[in-house]
Amino acid sequence: MIPTNSAERSLQDKLSAVAAKAPDRKQEIVDLLSDEQPRKSRVVEQSYSLCIWWEGCYYCQDDRQNWEQVKCFL
Repeated sequence: MIPTNSAERSLQDKLSAVAAKAPDRKQEIVDLLSDEQPRKSRVVEQSYSLCIWWEGCYYCQDDRQNWEQVKCFL
C-alpha cells in the first residue's frame, strides 16, 4: 500500500511507532488465517516481515516498510 495522502501517511507513521514497542504477531495471524483463509495465510507468511495488532486490526509490514491492513475484528 503506497500512501496517497497525509492521512494515510499519518497512519503509516503511527503503525511504525506502535510496532517499535509491540511484539511481532505475524505467526499469530498466519495461524489464525490458516483455517479460514489458507491462501491469505500463505501470502502473509511469504510477503510480510512483521505484523502487529492495533485498534481491532492486524496490520503487516512489507519489505518496503509499507503497512497493510490484513484482518479486522470489529
